Amino acid sequence: MVKKKSTNLLWLFCDQLRYHALSCNEDPNIKTKNIDRLASEGIRFTNAISQYPICIPFRAGLMTGQYAHVNGVRLHGDLLSPDRNTIAHVFRAAGYRTSWVGKWHLGGEHGIHMVTGHWGGEDYWVDPKLRGGFEDWFGFNISNHYYKTYYSHGDQVKPYELKGFQTDALTNLSIKYLSETASQNKQPWFHCLSVEAPHPGYGIDNKIGNPAPSEYVSMFDPENIILRDNVPEDVETEVRKMLAGYYSQIANLDDNIGRILDWLEQTGEASDTLVVFFSDHGEMGGSQGKYDKQVVFDESVRIPVIMRMPGVLPAGETYNNVISGIDIFPTCAGLCGISTPSQVQGIDISATLCGIRGPMRNEALIQWIGRTRFGFGDHPYRAIRTRRYTYCVGRDDEFCFLFDNESDKFQMKNLFGLQEFASLQKKLHQKLCNAIIKSGEMLPDFVKCRG
Repeated sequence: MVKKKSTNLLWLFCDQLRYHALSCNEDPNIKTKNIDRLASEGIRFTNAISQYPICIPFRAGLMTGQYAHVNGVRLHGDLLSPDRNTIAHVFRAAGYRTSWVGKWHLGGEHGIHMVTGHWGGEDYWVDPKLRGGFEDWFGFNISNHYYKTYYSHGDQVKPYELKGFQTDALTNLSIKYLSETASQNKQPWFHCLSVEAPHPGYGIDNKIGNPAPSEYVSMFDPENIILRDNVPEDVETEVRKMLAGYYSQIANLDDNIGRILDWLEQTGEASDTLVVFFSDHGEMGGSQGKYDKQVVFDESVRIPVIMRMPGVLPAGETYNNVISGIDIFPTCAGLCGISTPSQVQGIDISATLCGIRGPMRNEALIQWIGRTRFGFGDHPYRAIRTRRYTYCVGRDDEFCFLFDNESDKFQMKNLFGLQEFASLQKKLHQKLCNAIIKSGEMLPDFVKCRG
């Protein structure tokens, strides 16, 4: 292989994986040996926060380094305009060959329809103008069907079918591309493998849940699942069943991460590659009696982020300050020696990660602007997450929270509105207002009236 002068960038991007569901983050139910290996060889982030806890707006923020009201993807279901400058444009301008494999979910949902009661995987087509600047493309907009996934490639409209379980097949596709194209080129490369797991979807039997190959399903007995303390007793049985499927998908994902890491080692690419593992948002998984995401509880907004860069980033370290999803783009650019465009709102913490005094984030702004394009989620709120506190103000009283995550890590005591915490609430409300204003958004009326 040709030795490159610049560092490659590899994103390992999963969907709906919460921070707590990895053994390196102290989950007792699973051993994620390959993700743990990545953490032991790099930096594990303990307070990484999804700035918008649902797929589409998070992904737009990830790609642009901008908040939702700035990049134009304000609501789940919006389209990322082709005139938006993304991380792919920036890396291509710096001489990188860019490539995408897997779920995109920024191309505008079209062509999806219900087929015999399940998603048929029809939304494979992403127009080349809507691919965010990525050069080599093996992607689909959304499938949510783990055994019936199609993707688009080049400018041909015909679908390409993935064989077998989606996570396995996408990993095969990435390894094939990296072996035959990316690593054979004199350019440095930026590649993203984006899988839907462990997001719920349809299995081989067309039933929705958290499907995985049978050998992984057999690894987890629902009766043996240890629940978080904030799962209500009356839903424990159904939660254990759901989480058994969730962990089976994660176990499969972990093995596929291992395959990618092994490829890097075997080909000699590991020493020249910044690997970033992360998710877009979490999964409530029965905590607080809730499922999915969309809310500001830690199970929803706290995401795993791990970065490994041999010889540059220290091994086996943790980064405990807050980072936002919009910080991933500028930080990756900084570690690769690429300038960040002025319109990027995320913070480049690369210097800090390397032990040099540099900018850091004190709080992450979390947005939920309003009802999605699909009709659900009519609960606008704005929130901040600091290392210690979660503070959220919503239009509706049920979305107003103040948690001390140091003394109440399961977020079971809401301090919002309690007289003895009025001074703290006032300080956090001012921090929230400052963060909103700094983001370039006008204060929503429901924030003003709660001050």
